[in-house]
Amino acid sequence: MLRYLRPAIVIPSLTALILGTVAGGMAWQRIEAAHQETQQRVFDAKSSEIALKIDERVKAYRQVLRGARALFAASREVTREEWRQYVDALRLPEDYPGIQGVGFAVPVPATEVSRHERAMHQQGFAGYQLSPPGKRAEYTAILYLEPLDWRNQRALGFDMYSEPVRHAAMARARELGTPSLSGKVRLVQETATAPQAGVLLYLPVFRQDAPLATPAQREAAFLGWVYSPFRMNDLITGTLGDTTPRVHLRIYDGHDPTPATLLFDSHPDLPEQSRLGSRSTLEMDGRVWTLVFDSTPELAATPPEWRLEQAAIVLIAGLFVLLTTFFCAARQRALELTRISASLRRSEARYATLVNLSEDGIAALDAQLCFTYLNPRLLKLLGFPETELLGRRFDSLWPAEDAAHRDFLIERLRRGEAATWEEQVRNADGRLVTLIITHAPHIDDGGVLLGSILTLTDISERKASEERIRYLATHDPLTGLTNRAMFMEQMNNSLLIAQRHQTRFALLFLDLDHFKEVNDSLGHAAGDALLIETARRMRRCLRASDMLARQGGDEFLALLHDVHSVDEALHVADKIRRAISAPFSLDGQPCSVSVSIGIALYPDHGQDLETLTRSADTAMYRAKQGGRDGTTAATDAA
Repeated sequence: MLRYLRPAIVIPSLTALILGTVAGGMAWQRIEAAHQETQQRVFDAKSSEIALKIDERVKAYRQVLRGARALFAASREVTREEWRQYVDALRLPEDYPGIQGVGFAVPVPATEVSRHERAMHQQGFAGYQLSPPGKRAEYTAILYLEPLDWRNQRALGFDMYSEPVRHAAMARARELGTPSLSGKVRLVQETATAPQAGVLLYLPVFRQDAPLATPAQREAAFLGWVYSPFRMNDLITGTLGDTTPRVHLRIYDGHDPTPATLLFDSHPDLPEQSRLGSRSTLEMDGRVWTLVFDSTPELAATPPEWRLEQAAIVLIAGLFVLLTTFFCAARQRALELTRISASLRRSEARYATLVNLSEDGIAALDAQLCFTYLNPRLLKLLGFPETELLGRRFDSLWPAEDAAHRDFLIERLRRGEAATWEEQVRNADGRLVTLIITHAPHIDDGGVLLGSILTLTDISERKASEERIRYLATHDPLTGLTNRAMFMEQMNNSLLIAQRHQTRFALLFLDLDHFKEVNDSLGHAAGDALLIETARRMRRCLRASDMLARQGGDEFLALLHDVHSVDEALHVADKIRRAISAPFSLDGQPCSVSVSIGIALYPDHGQDLETLTRSADTAMYRAKQGGRDGTTAATDAA
């Protein structure tokens, strides 16, 4: 036994033990550091993605309310049926998951409460009454709320002004004329089963053509609020989908994260603190949301492969002690190199899998913005074969190559500045695809640009939805004609052109005669078909440069450019009148209507929009009083 304790054996063994312990500890720390760094990058990317999705979704819902407000600018009165048709056309469950509905609330003076309730009873809401009960200086009432499901029916007649949080948001929207997001509330739609925190987004509606520059003017022109209630769990789940399982997300109303301000908790059973965490804020329409992110056990757990590598370190250190000092040192170095190489290959394989399975397009560019790598998602998005894109400049996919823009991007990348912007690129089919592009530079230790990494997100469908909302805001959904708001905007442009070039134009105010009889006898569907055919006949009587719009109901407006006299306008009006007088066939049943037309000529009958419109309207009513089916010019009043 003593011979095994000789210095020649003990000293090398102790040296091997010390060296093995030190080397194993350093490797262990490096593996732990690499693991924590990888987890932190994944966590930060998930957190940023979640915050961006929430911000974009709230912006999209704000556009829904702007479209709803446009209905009031497009017609003198928005009926309950028109409101229902508009909200149905938005396809809320398919395109805007999480939104509880789109509503319209109005102020009700204390002296008008009884009259308001009687009017609602006459509309078929027998049990309707303002709630909560009690005397107040001012009331409000939810007048419309679609879809009118069982939850939203509970909210009709609710006085939102009676609740301080809602009152503050509504008053802010009313005073400033801007969108306003409320603080945390309990929605009237909630029941005792699985209640959720709620918020509401308000947008004020003002009277048409009223000045809105000052708070007093806005108060005088105020009509009510279009708004949407949101159940926070439904809103965030519909926005994020399956993004949150690996991230514990909590959203608080305001800057202080307290239980009283908690709006949403993706994992209420998990503790509030974890190894990975971050916090950010979103400022939206007068409110601040604090987003607190923590890692879930799934994200923070150490993968089995890392545990195996740590176990391998202990094993290698033990073997290192058992071998002779110099032989074990050489052996350990070989094993270290093998282990590190295998770890790198696994890491590269994992990152390659993430890139190849990503829903976003990912590409690598050289210093001249030429493609050196494209993931499968980007190849599918662009439609080109990989061989055609490799070595090709990225800016060659833009609709028009812009050398100055390319040089600017290269210069910014050389300075080490990342960038995110929206761009349209042309795919293999020649179709333009709208993308959100994130550009990150790759610079060596000497500050030389080696290339860059692109992340491209396809937002074409979102753009198409925005275009659909803009179209609904400027066109009549039944006839496809321009609505009143767009017509008046174009008429104002025509007025400015006529004033500059000393030219004339005519405004025609057209009202169908006997339309109500057709609507009552044949039904609303036949009435709609009659309006569509009437619009088509009127359009055929006008030039391509003229404009036709639906005023609302059975009233239309026509703008005739470059008209030199009333006689020219009378000729066009007579042409329209004859076209409308021709018999109609509605579902195989013949019917006939006529049209009464009033004409106002600029500048003879007015030099501003209000005067011209009033003159044409007055002339039309004189035509009605004269027996209908006729045309009267504003000068006939003399």
